[in-house]
Amino acid sequence: MKSIFSTAVLANAAVLSCLSGAHAATAEATTVYIECKTAAGTVSGSGVVVSAEGHVLTARHVLGLKPDDPVPSNIECAGSIGVADSKATRAMIPQPIGVSVDAALLQFQDTREYEFIRVCKFENWMIRRKIFVAGFPGKTETGVPSFREGVLSTTKRNAKGVLETDGQTIAGMSGGPAFSNNLKGLVGIVIGAQFSLQGTVNYFGILPIEQRYIDAFQLKVSDEPCYHREREVADLPTWSTGMGPIKLGVRVNEGTCFLGRVWGMFNDSQDEVGVDIQDNEYVLKGEDRSGGSIGASARCIWYD
Repeated sequence: MKSIFSTAVLANAAVLSCLSGAHAATAEATTVYIECKTAAGTVSGSGVVVSAEGHVLTARHVLGLKPDDPVPSNIECAGSIGVADSKATRAMIPQPIGVSVDAALLQFQDTREYEFIRVCKFENWMIRRKIFVAGFPGKTETGVPSFREGVLSTTKRNAKGVLETDGQTIAGMSGGPAFSNNLKGLVGIVIGAQFSLQGTVNYFGILPIEQRYIDAFQLKVSDEPCYHREREVADLPTWSTGMGPIKLGVRVNEGTCFLGRVWGMFNDSQDEVGVDIQDNEYVLKGEDRSGGSIGASARCIWYD
């Protein structure tokens, strides 16, 4: 079995929404087409804007480098945001940052404020969570980013720090962004694929965003979590006839609540029970017009 991490680079697709100052960044506004002139020729790939100053995170092999190779001063790179067009590229400066994995940082030479995507640190409990990845396939006929869906097949990294995903990728998309399902942040970049001796793909790989990469590349962390780690709230109060609305202790931005169980005699068409929101907090309430006795319980899920 051989592992291929070369110009036949891969990526999956994505759609995203994040904050850049007061602006919500979009996939098209942060996904970058990259060309780098190396000793072996011109290499094309993808990247993602990660700062308002125009820093672009990409795979190191897009620069024609291996993980531990220093960045030579004679590498020439250029990129275009949102479109794969060599005529629209602008000069990019490779940054002298080494992290011993297949990741590199470039920066656009022209000075302006860029829309950028914030990151979410990868954690082991995110297994089976959905991702969207984006990038520019080689020989694209439309020039626009390609978007595809997959899941984090495992949370165990291989020796190169790469995670397995089932998101199908295509040559030219290495270095492209891997977004979380809720589009709140960047969870990784596309690296490559593992191939069998017969040439079939065993899995596609992404490099997950870890704290050391956040520190090394000075990445901005998302204000909102990429994924929610759900757990059920215990010992919730119940509602019964004669009671006012009961606060459930969960605010809207902290989780969700819904009706769990009802009991009693509903003798009037206007008898009702349910979960509502008051002052941004979930409440359990009801109304018994028949003079009988009814009750209800709720279920709530915390978003950690």
